[in-house]
Amino acid sequence: MLDYVEHDGLTVEQALERWRRYADRTPPMLVGWLTKAAPHYLAASEDIAWHSTPSGGTGPAPVSRNWGRRRFVYADGAEVVHEEVVSGRRFEGDGVRELRLLRTGSVQGRKRDEAEIALAAGVVASADLVLSGTWEKQALTLRPATRPQWVRIAEIGCSDGTGNVLFDGTAKEAHEKYERDAEAAVVAAAAGTGYLPGAGCGDCDLIGLCPAVPVRPGLLGVDGTGLARRSWSLSTGRSFDDCPARLVAERMFLPRERAAEDSDHTRRGLAVHAWLEDLHRRVPARACAPEEAPPTPDAWSAGRWSVTGDQARLGAQMIADHALTCALGGEAGHVEAHPEQAIVVFDQQANVVVVAKADLLYRVGGAWTVRETKTASVLEESDLLTQFPQLALAVVLAAEDGLRAGEHVRVELERLSATGPVVAKLDVDDPGFVAAARAVVNARVEGWHSAPALKAKPGKICKTCPFAQWCPERKS
Repeated sequence: MLDYVEHDGLTVEQALERWRRYADRTPPMLVGWLTKAAPHYLAASEDIAWHSTPSGGTGPAPVSRNWGRRRFVYADGAEVVHEEVVSGRRFEGDGVRELRLLRTGSVQGRKRDEAEIALAAGVVASADLVLSGTWEKQALTLRPATRPQWVRIAEIGCSDGTGNVLFDGTAKEAHEKYERDAEAAVVAAAAGTGYLPGAGCGDCDLIGLCPAVPVRPGLLGVDGTGLARRSWSLSTGRSFDDCPARLVAERMFLPRERAAEDSDHTRRGLAVHAWLEDLHRRVPARACAPEEAPPTPDAWSAGRWSVTGDQARLGAQMIADHALTCALGGEAGHVEAHPEQAIVVFDQQANVVVVAKADLLYRVGGAWTVRETKTASVLEESDLLTQFPQLALAVVLAAEDGLRAGEHVRVELERLSATGPVVAKLDVDDPGFVAAARAVVNARVEGWHSAPALKAKPGKICKTCPFAQWCPERKS
């Protein structure tokens, strides 16, 4: 869309019309977002545009090619080649280069990442034109370009037309900022050899060979012969059940209106989880104490969640109650804690990468356990596996040796409520219980796995959908 406007000279309306010719093959929510995002970007660009350059010339013109550079760095006594490429909207002219970074949401009050800004500024200051594909698995083909005297880095929020100028200075100042704020991080990232299983594993070509991702054919109980590889999590299943089109919006990272989906109870539960996560990340690991609950129970926050009033007081009580059942009690040095532990397993038979997150994976002595923590005002006495699918998935993963390879892992549920904490230990060695857990997991996967298309399912759920503002099929 922006290429049509900035390189072909079309108006916004003409560009939208040309792009809409392909809308029948495009997710409707993307159409809805883009219809607003393109005008927002262009309006914000006009607000921050150069009206004259530092040398008195007219503003820079659009550049179609990516900017990139090749650097030779000495690491561990050897010369290493680094290739660095910036992505965004590029402008150049009269000794000036400008890079505009696009954000899908708003940039109002957005926290700055100085390393990212420094990396962008340093590359823009000395980049050549990239003639080859940016992400091909071979060296970049570069064409030398005239270096700028002045560099500017800006960011634009496409959902509301907000904009920030992140760097505005000479090329020399850009290089100095890179050396000060980015170079060490770049070298460390390039030298990294560890494995970080997570949500991105589904797109990795080496998924079946990675030593950090167990391969467990048949885990989900579905057959994916002939289907493209996909990722699945319990949140994927929930979104699919609510409205299949919501999955498309999530995968494209369209901006979401969190207020629509977060009730007071939800915010309280998330705040409690965030508070406990901070406590469980302490080194060395140790049990939580009642006095480590929020000191101002009427209003407190954890992570990005804030609660007040009755929900704040109930949450503070839950955190204090948790101290009675905290899993991390034990002899110093014999306790190990991994809160919010990412778990990734590849089901080759389903051709699905399963992505999960355990509230707490911990070890006391030589015994490993996964503990899920749930909060509720009142405990519901129904089947735990059906009530909490996370438990069912944890049981299946434990039975399939998908939690810690070669280690027996137990599963627990901790429930925090207005009437106190309750811990239930689940028998992962009972074949009947494991079979029941498999049935729950399979039921959550089956409809999604066999769905021919992810189409919208308008209804009551539209009122709490965080993507409703972009959906042309929503019900008001």
